[in-house]
Amino acid sequence: MKKKLLISAPFDFLPETKESLDKEFECSYLYLSGKQETEILLKENNYEGWLVSPCPTYQITGEMMDLCPSIKIIASPSTGTNHIDLDDAEKRGIKIYSLKGTEVVNTIKASSEFTFNLMLSTIRKTPYAFQGVLNGEWRESEEKYRGRELDGLTLGIIGFGRIGSNLAKYSKAFNMNILAYDPYVKISNPDIQQCDSLDDMLPEPDVVAVCVHLNEETKGMINASIFQQMKEGVYFINTSRGDVVNEHDLIAYLKNGKILAAGVDVISDEFIGNINKHTLIQYARKNNNLIITPHIAGLTFDSERKAQTAAYGAIKHFLN
Repeated sequence: MKKKLLISAPFDFLPETKESLDKEFECSYLYLSGKQETEILLKENNYEGWLVSPCPTYQITGEMMDLCPSIKIIASPSTGTNHIDLDDAEKRGIKIYSLKGTEVVNTIKASSEFTFNLMLSTIRKTPYAFQGVLNGEWRESEEKYRGRELDGLTLGIIGFGRIGSNLAKYSKAFNMNILAYDPYVKISNPDIQQCDSLDDMLPEPDVVAVCVHLNEETKGMINASIFQQMKEGVYFINTSRGDVVNEHDLIAYLKNGKILAAGVDVISDEFIGNINKHTLIQYARKNNNLIITPHIAGLTFDSERKAQTAAYGAIKHFLN
């Protein structure tokens, strides 16, 4: 008898992998469904594995795990695992698999490329210019859309892992000066100035990009005291996790002009609550110096194919 899998990650665009899954396991596909529908399936089936979306609309808690005590492994095709209660999983003896620290993650460039794209779009005001065209504007509105060249600007990168190091490489190709802070990484590239502390780095960059993992150490680490140390008129980019940033402080420094503009692909509490009432989204509706994208940095056919295949392979190896 085939073992049962619950799959709440997207597989519609991967017919060859979906075919392999169906041959190996008895699968239930539940992508883009809410918590209630997921809980019903968990109660009614003896799943041994759960392949979860990296961006569900709910938190995978111990209560959800208890609905299906037969689950042995939960795999997420992502490096982040803040959508899963890891302590609850450990208490129940459930194996958690993510891409963090695996070989395949270094082949995935989507989030790195998107971080560079978001930085460029923020500096050049690309989304606002496009909206202006849709509203009937053309060159008569050029004062609203004038930006900066990357050439010669200084970029400060907080977190020099996969995404941070790739961002440095892309930015160096545009002749930016690169500073980086990461207490856990020794940077050997002579083109990158490694700073001993954030205090040393923050006064220099024209652009600051946050590329850290969310954990207890980094939660809320970017706050008023950090923004205060940045130069006047800095650009701020965050594609890590929303909870790394104190968003009320971010808004305050956007309002007073210390931060000229910001681009974020993540917000706090994005798995719960009403997104439309989120404080950053409400601010962005009324102001033109905050670009928000819906956590799409890793959303390419290529990256998802690599990530989903790796997560599926981990489940298959573990259960067999």
